[in-house]
Amino acid sequence: MDDKLKIEISETNRGKEQIIINKKYKYNFSTLKKDNTKVYICTEYRTSNKCKSFIILYNNKEVLKYKSSYNHLEKEFSTSISITKHKIKNEIRKSLIPLDMRPKRIYDEVSQELGFICPEYNSIKSQLSRSRNKQLFPDIKTFEEIPDESEYYRTIRNENFMIFKNSNLVIFQSPFQAKLFSKYKKDIFAVGTFYIASIISYQVFITRTYVTELNGFYTTSFSVLKDKKQSTYEILFEEITKNVIKYNNNIEITPKNFHCDFEKGISNAVKKTFPDINIKYCIWHYKRSLEINKNALCYKEVEDNNILYIYYKAISNLLFINPEFIISNCCNNPLHEYIFDIYNKIKSSCKACDRFQFLKFLEYFKNIYLNNYDIKSWNYYKSIKHITNNAFESFNNYLNNLFAKKFFFFKLIYVLQKEESLYYNDFERRIGGIWNKKKRILGRTEEIDGLIRHYEKLESELIKMAIIKMILLNYGLIVYLI
Repeated sequence: MDDKLKIEISETNRGKEQIIINKKYKYNFSTLKKDNTKVYICTEYRTSNKCKSFIILYNNKEVLKYKSSYNHLEKEFSTSISITKHKIKNEIRKSLIPLDMRPKRIYDEVSQELGFICPEYNSIKSQLSRSRNKQLFPDIKTFEEIPDESEYYRTIRNENFMIFKNSNLVIFQSPFQAKLFSKYKKDIFAVGTFYIASIISYQVFITRTYVTELNGFYTTSFSVLKDKKQSTYEILFEEITKNVIKYNNNIEITPKNFHCDFEKGISNAVKKTFPDINIKYCIWHYKRSLEINKNALCYKEVEDNNILYIYYKAISNLLFINPEFIISNCCNNPLHEYIFDIYNKIKSSCKACDRFQFLKFLEYFKNIYLNNYDIKSWNYYKSIKHITNNAFESFNNYLNNLFAKKFFFFKLIYVLQKEESLYYNDFERRIGGIWNKKKRILGRTEEIDGLIRHYEKLESELIKMAIIKMILLNYGLIVYLI
């Protein structure tokens, strides 16, 4: 028997048993004999070469018989690919949480052993990813199959991560996130993202908070929802509140402002949990909704008429107009609501000029934003610090980039678990002074604030003049001021 015969274990792309001889030839498993010896035949047997080489091994891989009648070239590069993939796959199989494995790191170690004859990582990357995914839990096909327990339900710090589960909802909130929620409760932000939701769910609902001293946003919970019913949101906020109170010495929490999209199911559910909370809807969604409906109802009319364009911009900027009464209730004069005054004047002007398409747009605006929503919920006259739900715009883009497509449930939870850990480390380092706090980036918010303060001053002067006028009128002394 050839003393120089070197046998290495490998596997086919389909996971079948394979051996490599002298790093030059590949043999696939063929037959298990009655004496438990195994027969392997050369992989070139089924090709045009019809190579008849074979080897028979005992269970301990000792050679019983070896026939080498090669009629083809050595396959040193092909065998190196097989060895590399097998070693990396083997490491993946050993891991309790395969998603924690980094195939590239293992590849770097294996490539050192193989020397110059080693495949490029990119040439085997996709196969290794498939192999890792096979080691995960079986893909869940329905929401009801989500298990009650899993190693993915604990944080990297081995704390409880999953706090609630029913047939429509799974909530994840670590102790760190619960403490953040209770301590920084002035402004709570929430949004549902559909892009990263797993195949079996409707959306991933995320809450965040703003930490003033660090000038940064931090996530305070992740939830996987099967639907977007108000009843589901109510349970979600009730359970989050229970968990937060537990980490707040059993003291009730009272958030001041809740920022979300224009979704009544969310805002109604929050109001039920926190009756005194202020709902603040996102400005970006307000403006985007107006633009879409303007384009659908009166695009050409607005584009062709500068006055209508100014009217449209006025409606879209009512967000920054004082929604309170502009004339005091003195001398028995009626009160006037500024926003309604502007709307009615624009409407009267459009009626006089027969601007029928723009009137449809005004009717849409009235039905949705004046009648259906409380004006104070979408008006930011004196509170523009968070004029959009900007706690999520960049974060959602970041999450979307992590998912090229909708992944299975456990991959999603794994990523969310990692995100929780990243934010925990970030917070601890910044609050401890190891890292600097995030720099404040001045932008359009500051520009808008400057304009609002300027017009607020003008408005104040006009209001004073209006009151003086009414007093003088009451005493018949207005003649010289008209």
